[in-house]
Amino acid sequence: MTKLNSLFLLALLFSFSGCGSKPAPETPRTSKESHGNTPITNRVDVPSAVRRNLGITFVKVEMRPLASTVRVPGVFEPQPFAHRAYHATLAGKVEILVKQYQKVEVGDPLIRVESPAWRELQQSLIQRVVDIRSAYQRTNSLANQAQAVANHTTRLEEHRVVWTNRIRQIEKLGTSVGGTAQKTTEALAELSKVDTALAQSHEEQAQLNGERASLASKLIGYREATPVLFVEAVGNSMPTDPMTTPVVDVALERVAAVLGITSEELQQNVGTAEHPISRWRTIARVDFVAKQGGVVEKLEVTNGAWVETGEVMLTTVDVKRVRFRGAGLQSDLARLRDGLTARVLPPGGLATEKDRPLSSQLTLGLELDPLRRTIDLLAIPTETNLPHWARNGVSTQMEIVLAGGEKPQLAIPVRATIQDGLERVIFRRDPKNPDKVIRIPADLGIDDGRWVAVKSGLKAGDEVVAGGIYELMLASGGSGKQKGGHFHADGTFHEGDDH
Repeated sequence: MTKLNSLFLLALLFSFSGCGSKPAPETPRTSKESHGNTPITNRVDVPSAVRRNLGITFVKVEMRPLASTVRVPGVFEPQPFAHRAYHATLAGKVEILVKQYQKVEVGDPLIRVESPAWRELQQSLIQRVVDIRSAYQRTNSLANQAQAVANHTTRLEEHRVVWTNRIRQIEKLGTSVGGTAQKTTEALAELSKVDTALAQSHEEQAQLNGERASLASKLIGYREATPVLFVEAVGNSMPTDPMTTPVVDVALERVAAVLGITSEELQQNVGTAEHPISRWRTIARVDFVAKQGGVVEKLEVTNGAWVETGEVMLTTVDVKRVRFRGAGLQSDLARLRDGLTARVLPPGGLATEKDRPLSSQLTLGLELDPLRRTIDLLAIPTETNLPHWARNGVSTQMEIVLAGGEKPQLAIPVRATIQDGLERVIFRRDPKNPDKVIRIPADLGIDDGRWVAVKSGLKAGDEVVAGGIYELMLASGGSGKQKGGHFHADGTFHEGDDH
């Protein structure tokens, strides 16, 4: 039932003497009642149905410094890192996997690119593994070949010693016997052949040593630049010394940067223990995933479009990464400091149980307007669970407690008080019964336009009626009469405690 219907029924109700359709029979009054000593209550029943019909809401009494509190108007804006753009790291054909304004979480796929350039990059990694394996195998082959040449050289050196001794023996025999010239010539010829073969063997051995040194240097370069691919190619174990500087595979890091993932993810084994397969070998298309949660803001390309390297494909925004930018007066600069407590108020300025103010920390901006004599004041939320109204573009106000302010005092919103005849009243929620409110005179102090100090009658944590107070005053009699009563479920009011 609407407030208008409730008040209309209330007007009809006042034409009768009681809740029923027939007048209640009069009862004899006692002498005490005839002298006007009937107990008067200031309590009013407000069950949940009535609160809904009259729009009654409550706010809590709180401690606030009023005289040193200033309010500045402003608007919410995205923080610098709220937006994120996704660029094409490789040229190719685009397939969009999300819709505009779709919510995404970290890791959700956004765009897939079919890129010939990725195939070339993938082929270069495979070729590097092949080159490392080939060089490693060639080094082993050269080692065997060098060993064979060394053995051959040893045998030649042994033959040279044999022929050298043979020539000496012939020369000794020729001195004593004679007729050894032909044998000497034959021995010298054989020795010359051995020397020639030995020289060739030494030359071959030198060439093999040079090639082995070259391959060893190349393998060292492979291991230094691409240690992960080196291990994949030759199966060597990586260094395990904890004091060793972590190795970086420049080839995989380059690919990881292109794909937007880590090199560790590229190294993941997607095969079996017997037949391991690195993940980078199985990637067919370049997938771009969300790096931070948020909402898809703009789609810069369409499905099937060809994008070039560096082109923006999609942007997202984290709607929770906002800050409040207000315009403060330069005259307050002497009492403004970085780090002061600031509260951003809900649109409309009054916080209820549902629409609480947003706790923030003040930061003085760099922008000052000499003509308007204002300074930008930034409030960065200190809460992670932001209220629903803290969104980009929402205009509201921010409360700042200036440095050196007075001692906080009990305060309630100004609109939680109402003028009834010659007095101002407050409806306090009964602490013992949440379905009752207590009408009390408002003993008020200073106010700042939105909040007013309460001198007596309330304590911190009490709840007072804020929304629907005017309807509550009208329905409960008003005009300064402290008459108790109750509401019916339809929102109509009846004086007295009888139901």
